[in-house]
Amino acid sequence: MREPLRTVLTLCVGSVGAAVAWAINMPMGFLVGPALVVALASLRGMQTDIAPPLRNVIFILVGITVGSMVTPTSLAAVLRWPIAFALLAVLTLATPFIGRWVLTRFMKFDRDEAFLSAAPGHLGLVVSLSDSLGISVARPAILASFRVLALSLFVPLAARLSGIELGPGLPVGRATAPWLMIGLELAVALTLAPLMMRMRLPAPVLLSAMIAAASFHLTGVVDGNLPPWVSQVVLIMMGSLIGTRFSGLTWRDLTHNLAAGAAVVGLTTLLAAVVAVLAAHLSGLPVLDLLVGFAPGGLETMIIVGVAMGADPSFVAAAHVGRLVLLAVLITAYATRIARGAVR
Repeated sequence: MREPLRTVLTLCVGSVGAAVAWAINMPMGFLVGPALVVALASLRGMQTDIAPPLRNVIFILVGITVGSMVTPTSLAAVLRWPIAFALLAVLTLATPFIGRWVLTRFMKFDRDEAFLSAAPGHLGLVVSLSDSLGISVARPAILASFRVLALSLFVPLAARLSGIELGPGLPVGRATAPWLMIGLELAVALTLAPLMMRMRLPAPVLLSAMIAAASFHLTGVVDGNLPPWVSQVVLIMMGSLIGTRFSGLTWRDLTHNLAAGAAVVGLTTLLAAVVAVLAAHLSGLPVLDLLVGFAPGGLETMIIVGVAMGADPSFVAAAHVGRLVLLAVLITAYATRIARGAVR
């Protein structure tokens, strides 16, 4: 099946999922519904995919939507970030080792496979290093996909159960920015994106759009956001993209790793929650910001969900980017040590 056709079919399936989620009043249904239905279609053998150019469009529009919600209050809280980031660093370094112990002791994983499977993010790096070291990439990939889907589903549900009212999509009500100003934000984002790529930052396209939009809004050059219908359509496409993580997997693959996936999600989420509450107590930052910022993986998803829940988008984005940068160093160092040991 050709890539454009796969993309169209994937988005059609995702739209069905969004409609069903909206009909049953699912929190963040425009994101969660497509993710679930596209994932199910993938597991049933459908070739799902979102073409790379469209992925970049999605990330740019998400970045502009989120960046426009950064406020001067967000900047005022920056002085309280160092304590939170110090604890986030400890959490990031400890999680793969704790996960390795659990998976090897109770799930019969190989030590190195368990370490990479428990890493809270950076699937692309994990897969490439696993392949180069001769470690099976199947289980790390399956567990990472399961973790992102589970977070996408359960974080909005937990928010609603805790009393945070979430609708099917992103909150609306802000004025719509003039299209000329939106075009200017897009131009700046496209200019920044290559620089972010050269710096090897995670999600460079999304981050460039966030920085562009936040800069324009904080300086008062632009007031307002994308039209609400654009933001909600982008949310549906983002959910569909999450669901494509399961493309090429089967029900057999998923069921054989369901217990391990649940263990990794439960363990990493519990560790993140405990450290987030401690960080909130020590730093004075809102618990909500820390819970979403410390969530184990899903940078783009957690930024979107955080915005819908009322968390500070600048902190959530910075926390997830910082976690991924540190995780990249940790995983690369771990893989280097394995390679050197193999040579000896």
